[in-house]
Amino acid sequence: MIKTKLMLICSIGFYLVACTSVPPYYAESDWQLWKQQYDKDLTGYGGWLSLAGLYWLEPGSNTLGSGTGNTHQFPSHAPKQVGTILVNQKQVVFDSQLDKISINHKPIKSGVLSVKDATPVNFDAFEFFVIEREGNLAIRLIDNNSPAANTFKGSKFYTFDNQAIIKGKLVPHQKPTIINVATVYGTNRKEKSAGMVHFEYKGSKGSLEVVDYGETSPLYLFFSDLTNGETTYDAGRYLKFKRADKNGNVILDFNRAYNPPCAFTEYATCPLTPPQNRLNFAIKAGELNYKKEN
Repeated sequence: MIKTKLMLICSIGFYLVACTSVPPYYAESDWQLWKQQYDKDLTGYGGWLSLAGLYWLEPGSNTLGSGTGNTHQFPSHAPKQVGTILVNQKQVVFDSQLDKISINHKPIKSGVLSVKDATPVNFDAFEFFVIEREGNLAIRLIDNNSPAANTFKGSKFYTFDNQAIIKGKLVPHQKPTIINVATVYGTNRKEKSAGMVHFEYKGSKGSLEVVDYGETSPLYLFFSDLTNGETTYDAGRYLKFKRADKNGNVILDFNRAYNPPCAFTEYATCPLTPPQNRLNFAIKAGELNYKKEN
């Protein structure tokens, strides 16, 4: 484990403690390690840059392959006829036309594809599985020889800034609250709110709705600010952070604000920034906009 000195973050403001020591997790050296892992996750097995397709399934028969006559046309370097998916209510059955293929890591040519378990189907350098989004089923296709992943030169971030590590206060709603979060493909997700986190960044006060995926998960923010469309991704960025202590205190490290998957691929199903999370000031920390020529 890398040994680092504790940083001292001093702030003023009605929701902030005047001076608080920050654990080594928030040191610049750990941020550098976090960025290295972030890039590995983007380009590695199943990473966002490996996505090669997203195909929404219709009830009944759905044919797959690169041939033009298929219901869902795969990339040109995929086999012309991969097989057929039959959707009957929530049951998804796949029947392959290929000799060399595996379902759930077994050399079989047909079987039920579990949405819950994301049953993988593998052939050549490709893999696909079925996902469900707001009651709609789709195939997510992965290319493990993805040109986008193979040519990626690394993510770009603002310079590390100690002042972007902020102590905030999480204030739960008075009663359990579910919020609507729009997605890039025109639906709305129902997300559990953990409440509002109040903070101050370089003299500007902000309040953001926090999404809670359960006690074993970090807390999440989807936020926009005045850097969007200039130096950062147009639709906003994400931030995850450790759950609040018993007094509602949290630490927001905006150095680790990162792009949604849709910044890297058109085949993701990103939630968008809720209206209440659009800040009227710039947070010049975290990930910069991704340019495909990187």
